[in-house]
Amino acid sequence: MDFYAYTRLLGKIEDSPELRQEFIDVFDTKSKQDLVRFCLLYGKELLATYPYEVLPVIEQGFEAMKDWLDGKINYHPARNSSFALNRQIRDEKDRVRKRFYQTISQLLASPHVRFHALWATDFAISLINRLHPGNLELVRQERKKQIEILNRSSHH
Repeated sequence: MDFYAYTRLLGKIEDSPELRQEFIDVFDTKSKQDLVRFCLLYGKELLATYPYEVLPVIEQGFEAMKDWLDGKINYHPARNSSFALNRQIRDEKDRVRKRFYQTISQLLASPHVRFHALWATDFAISLINRLHPGNLELVRQERKKQIEILNRSSHH
């Protein structure tokens, strides 16, 4: 499986290939811990940007991610929060709302597999595609924001 080209769950994405590649170039230099920190930062950014409820399972997942970063637990509680969120939204009819929560779910799974951080950014781009079809300027802005947050995610 090509983890970098993985879009089976998303279908075609209207993206900025050069900015996605720039994200991947930075992504490849980051530790798993850096990527989980990125997911926490980016998740908070998404929750502040979109008008959707911060469900208790999301708060639990973020806490599990912090505990994982602190070496207190393994990845299972964070991954389980991701699974629980997916179960909660399974029957959601609003495609945009569902995609938002799917994006958060990918972020929550990052302590399990580092590529969830990359996939989450693709989900976020597909969310913009659904809200603003054909608006590549918004896509470019989001990719630049992702790169900026990823660049600050290193532990100092």
